[in-house]
Amino acid sequence: MVKFIKKIGWEILEYIRRCLTPFFIKLMFGMTMLAILFIENVGVRIILMIVIMACDWLLSFVIMRSVGEQAYKMKVTGALLRANKPTGGVGANGIYRPCKEYRGYKGFLIGFIVCLAAIVLIFVAYFSESAGVKAALLFIYGWAYAPVVIVYMIAMGTDGTEIIPSTSALYTLILIGIFLAISTVAYILGGNKEKLRQYMLERNTKAIEAGKAARKERNGQEAGKR
Repeated sequence: MVKFIKKIGWEILEYIRRCLTPFFIKLMFGMTMLAILFIENVGVRIILMIVIMACDWLLSFVIMRSVGEQAYKMKVTGALLRANKPTGGVGANGIYRPCKEYRGYKGFLIGFIVCLAAIVLIFVAYFSESAGVKAALLFIYGWAYAPVVIVYMIAMGTDGTEIIPSTSALYTLILIGIFLAISTVAYILGGNKEKLRQYMLERNTKAIEAGKAARKERNGQEAGKR
């Protein structure tokens, strides 16, 4: 029982650790988008918002792909440890843990945890019509809500957010869905990239070993003829 609880604890800590980087990076993008809302020139506001959104999605993709690559390396390390094969020191110094291993669903789960508070705030804002909750959503998850706000501001011809309806928060789910898709796909692609790299290394190693064996056999045959 203690072992099971410890395993769950390490799983939770690993997910939290993996979520921190994308959360804070997206928080910074969100604050930048929030600042863009106060630009008076509508054209500049729209262009900057699109550029920042694209940078946010690109960086999210790069981060999650890297997470997938590292996780697959841990999966390979775990397989080596279970087979009692050398791992180059990983595991001997406490770096390796089973919770770090690659699993196809982890990309989605990491993204979902990053957005969990936003999903709660969205529905609270929708049902309570609270301006404070919408403000919290805008400050913490500006990367998802600020683009929605700017669309409403342009549509309503206003420079303020006081008349933006609470139903607008629901549209934030679209951008959250895009991030979840990016997170899932990038993580899997990262895992596949590392899987291919491992395959190529293994194939090259086998080719080198086969070449050495062939040369050794050839040298033996030549020595026998003498």
